[in-house]
Amino acid sequence: MKMQANDSARVVKVLDGDTYVLRKGNKDFTVRLNNVDAPESKQHFGFQSGLYTSQMILGKVVRYDSTGTDMYKRVLADVWMDNKRLDSLLIRNGWAWQYVQYSNDSVLKNCMQLAMDEKIGLWKCGTMAVCPPSLWRSYSKKDRIRFCDRCK
Repeated sequence: MKMQANDSARVVKVLDGDTYVLRKGNKDFTVRLNNVDAPESKQHFGFQSGLYTSQMILGKVVRYDSTGTDMYKRVLADVWMDNKRLDSLLIRNGWAWQYVQYSNDSVLKNCMQLAMDEKIGLWKCGTMAVCPPSLWRSYSKKDRIRFCDRCK
């Protein structure tokens, strides 16, 4: 399904903080939000990140610009809600990391620094108590417990 730039669709499901199912007409498709990495659903703070995102966008029509697809055939997209960038809202409120491997956006860097400084969302226990999803995914269950569950 080809996506047009500046398209819009309704959010019908939030899979986690950075992955959503959108419906355009009678077609559903999965979107992976650009620029961010939110905690995985089973990761510490994953439920809260998904819940925060659901409260913001579930059932609403969002605007998006597709930038391609990933290896899982998800649409990679920049998403806006009420003319606000969803990536910056998630990062600023402490529910996602800036995905620095794919984004050098200074606005997002500033949003993340502010969230860290204010110890909000996943930063509530400080920067050393959290484990980025990219590391969490690569760790064994034993290492996840050892390195990724430091905030209680």
